[in-house]
Amino acid sequence: MILNEFPIKGSLKEPLLVLESLFVFFLLELAVIFWMRIRSEKISELKSSQEKGYIWLFLGYSIMWFFIIVGDYYVDSIHLRNFILNLGYLIQMIFLINFVRIMEKYKVFIRKYLFTKICLVLILISFLAFFIDSYYRLFILLSFWIFFIGFFTIYLIDLGSKFYIKIDLRGFKLELLKFCIGIILIAVGSTLTMSLLVGIFGLGIRFIGDILQLFGLILISFFFITIPSYNEYNWQDKIISVFIMHKSGLFIYKKSFREKGSPIDESVITGTLTTIKMMLEKVSDIDSISIIKKKEKILIFQPGRFIYGVLICEEELESLKILLSKFINKIETIYSNILEDWDRNLNVFTPIEGIAKEIFY
Repeated sequence: MILNEFPIKGSLKEPLLVLESLFVFFLLELAVIFWMRIRSEKISELKSSQEKGYIWLFLGYSIMWFFIIVGDYYVDSIHLRNFILNLGYLIQMIFLINFVRIMEKYKVFIRKYLFTKICLVLILISFLAFFIDSYYRLFILLSFWIFFIGFFTIYLIDLGSKFYIKIDLRGFKLELLKFCIGIILIAVGSTLTMSLLVGIFGLGIRFIGDILQLFGLILISFFFITIPSYNEYNWQDKIISVFIMHKSGLFIYKKSFREKGSPIDESVITGTLTTIKMMLEKVSDIDSISIIKKKEKILIFQPGRFIYGVLICEEELESLKILLSKFINKIETIYSNILEDWDRNLNVFTPIEGIAKEIFY
């Protein structure tokens, strides 16, 4: 039996309505979470803009599902239903273009605003097609999803090569797996909720599709919540210097990442080192990372078992904290026997330069 009756009726109406209403509230809640993070946290302009993009993305998706519910469950006229559905899809695409525009504002993917322009063209085509013939809707939406997946594929490749490859490649693979599974579940679920398949197999297939989409959304939400900010991408440009000190207070390694520091930078470094030595003299039980801000420069102070690591940078980034910790751990692993009973011979630490290049380059 082919089912083409709207609004939806039958024994599965209530379960479907509850499940699809969950989409609306779940996506709306994600948008609110990012809005609250912007309002409550002291974050950089770049991080704030990125999370504003996520608000547009999830809010648009939530509105789209709201229009789907209204059209499929509460409207008798087929023409009015098509108009409501088309309007919901169009609003979602408009919100999506704002998301892509914000993402491309601070990060160039292939070419400046390339994906924003493609998105705009698709929206213009959609605007014409949706109100001329609703049968074009499926083709337009499919093209839009292919475009969206392509955009995020490039984003993930760039993220993996510039951030996770140095920070945590295993973490990247796990996040990538979540994202891919989520996309697959949403794609399969969306296919199962198509009117054509529902008309052939009944509302049960739509119920299965909704469940798959819900699990897919949950997986993708983890990806967006944990994904690093754009300002973490260019962590190499934020490093000024790194210092390793023995707990006796003597420096065993110094490295400047700037070819020629300005006089201001030199004075900042000198003052910073004085501050560090004072800390070492007064506080002997430091066992966690500390952050010191001095003349618009950031000092990341990380204690180890035998040594202290100090990284001077322009911005406080999680990636730099992780890299400094890895640097200290690797040095202590290799030189543990020497550091425990160090005779103040600095020549033995010459190979640390190779470790620094491995970690920070």
